[in-house]
Amino acid sequence: MTKVAILGGTGFIGKKISSIFEFNNYEVVQFGRSHILDKNQSYCFADLFNSESLISALNKEKPDVVVSTAWDTEPGKFWSSDINIKYQNATLDFAEICFRANVSTFIGLGTVSEYGKSPGKCNWSKTSLEATDVYSKSKIETGILLEELGDKYGTNTHWARVFQAFGPNEKHQRYIPSLISSLKNGRKFLVKTPNYILDWIHTEDIASAVYFAYRNELSHFLDVGSGIGTSVSELSMMLCNKFKFDSDLLDFTEATPDHHKVAVADTCSQLLTSGWAPKLSLSDRIQSLDYD
Repeated sequence: MTKVAILGGTGFIGKKISSIFEFNNYEVVQFGRSHILDKNQSYCFADLFNSESLISALNKEKPDVVVSTAWDTEPGKFWSSDINIKYQNATLDFAEICFRANVSTFIGLGTVSEYGKSPGKCNWSKTSLEATDVYSKSKIETGILLEELGDKYGTNTHWARVFQAFGPNEKHQRYIPSLISSLKNGRKFLVKTPNYILDWIHTEDIASAVYFAYRNELSHFLDVGSGIGTSVSELSMMLCNKFKFDSDLLDFTEATPDHHKVAVADTCSQLLTSGWAPKLSLSDRIQSLDYD
């Protein structure tokens, strides 16, 4: 049985990646710094910033595939923090340690932010990269250097540039949870960027895209999005309708009418032309949300 080790496998996206490999009968082991309470999950201590712990975990578990989802994304701080450089160096060191331990595939998570502030339709084979902050610069460099490492060791690599992720277990400061929390309690919610058109992608679909790319040996770079853009204002109204919130609580007073952004996966990108598609539409995903 193929074994998959997932660093950050209990996190926002990592948890869904763990689930899809388990569902498809892979042996999954969680690499992390704190023990998992679920007794049904295999766990091995591994600290991204401690190479000895990584070597020990790899020698003990001998995974065939490693997925690294660990990165600092503290809302409001991570864009400009130098901790991004620390994660960049540690992720690349981890990948090289994996390759030396005969791991056949290493998968990391990138971001749509690698394409700049308003790139329009994004396709890794056509769209220019643009570092606009420390976060995007670090992600760009990690994805490029990871591919070079894979070539050096003759192993498979994937760098999944994730678009606007949402789903269960989001940090409460993120857009959807914060909107729901405010409106649920009858408080006005400030919508600063109603005209932003983004590619909202559920974490289950992100996981299925990563799994599909691995199984079908797609290219190193992946654009993980639906190919459909939805404005922030449209999404906000969907949420109001789903949870029966008063849409008058949406506050657009600080919105700048001519402030636009478009960041959507190109429908001609490899993932979307290879047979993969989101399981459900955005509308259906919104209807299935269940936030306490």
